[in-house]
Amino acid sequence: MWGKKLQMFLLYVVLIFFAMLVLMPFFWMILTAFKQPGQALKIAFWPRTVISTNALSVSEYDYTGKTGVLFEYDDPSAASVSVAGSFNGWNKDANRLTNSGNGIYKNFIPVPAGSYEYKFVVNGGEWKTDPANSRQKNGNSLITVPEGKVVSNKRLSSDIRYLNGKLHLSFYGPNTLSMWVMANGVKHALTKNAKGQWIGEFSADAAGKFKIYKKRKFAAALKEMYTSSNFVKVIKNKDFPFGRFFLNSLIVATGAALLTVIICTMGGYAFAKKEFWLRDEIFWVLFATMLIPGMIYMVPQFAIVTKLRWINTYQGMIVPHLANIFGLYLMKQYIETIPNSLFESARIDGASEWQIFIKIVVPLAVPVMVTLFLLVFLFQWSNFLWQLIVNTPDSPLRTLPVGLALFKGQYGVKWEMMMAGASFSIIPITLLFLFAQRFFIEGITGGAVKE
Repeated sequence: MWGKKLQMFLLYVVLIFFAMLVLMPFFWMILTAFKQPGQALKIAFWPRTVISTNALSVSEYDYTGKTGVLFEYDDPSAASVSVAGSFNGWNKDANRLTNSGNGIYKNFIPVPAGSYEYKFVVNGGEWKTDPANSRQKNGNSLITVPEGKVVSNKRLSSDIRYLNGKLHLSFYGPNTLSMWVMANGVKHALTKNAKGQWIGEFSADAAGKFKIYKKRKFAAALKEMYTSSNFVKVIKNKDFPFGRFFLNSLIVATGAALLTVIICTMGGYAFAKKEFWLRDEIFWVLFATMLIPGMIYMVPQFAIVTKLRWINTYQGMIVPHLANIFGLYLMKQYIETIPNSLFESARIDGASEWQIFIKIVVPLAVPVMVTLFLLVFLFQWSNFLWQLIVNTPDSPLRTLPVGLALFKGQYGVKWEMMMAGASFSIIPITLLFLFAQRFFIEGITGGAVKE
């Protein structure tokens, strides 16, 4: 008895393991859809309350006797940011900022004392004034650097400076419970002042290294990693008409699935129950075409669609895929199992061919018709290449898979937005499978006959 229970337990463990393995891409898609911008490709799904920086070199923050500007620019969607101004001859490639994480670009630019106009250059071509600096001159941001001072263009979220043998740290963290620094194996705690700023200073060797630790509230850590705003942005994005893309996909997938089921059911009935010249030979020739890769059909299909002027039309997306040989084979094999005595009885009673097809074949073939409908719908719903080929970039008939590609830009991919849109796209498929499951079972029991 215990042996059988152990076997069942191990069987369930194995089944659950493989089920989780198969569903892993689905879980990854859902979690990525909820992630904050810039977090998608990080292999982290559970927020950490204690985080730390990599080992930092003290010498990198040595500003003793230096004069210049600590520039910081926030843009999670930016792929590159540089600063250009009168201090570098407006050379957009002279001073690039470093991405320190979460889309925060920073760098120290040594410049002589004086007043300078500047702008940020995002993604190598977009010139933008500093949103954190209200001082303007000639349409550019303005900053003044005193002699022997290091200034910042904004209130830095984190400021680390090494001056005269001491490391000075300043951080803003309203949801932070505690902060400390580990240097040479010694823990240096930071204190929180009345302004909510974590500050501290300690003697340090310029050649040494240190790490910064921060303990956060779990709710803050969760909010920093996940958000539901991606779904709202997808729906309200003016450059991404989600509703139209969704409707187009629904029309194409449903239309193709319905027409395919009708054509294949009729063809399957003819090949299964009718006698005509070269019936078997024609069927096996059609069946052999399944051995030809579908990509080979792309060029002639596109040429035909172009000649028919079906570019940017629903028929151009639907009609070329109605010749479904697999569906024909599936329907033929199933209809062959229907007893011939039913057809003979119907003919004796005076039923026409159309009545036989509607009253006998269709009711008994409902299970496989539903299966074929689901398979074709699923294929057409996720079809990307053909819908991309037969639609121009400005076509209003683009489907959802083609539309999701809009989140892939020249300088980066908005994975969070793309996965949020993809999450919406699985809703019809899920509902369809849940809804059709009941009809599938009813079709099996309703089609049960005895010879």
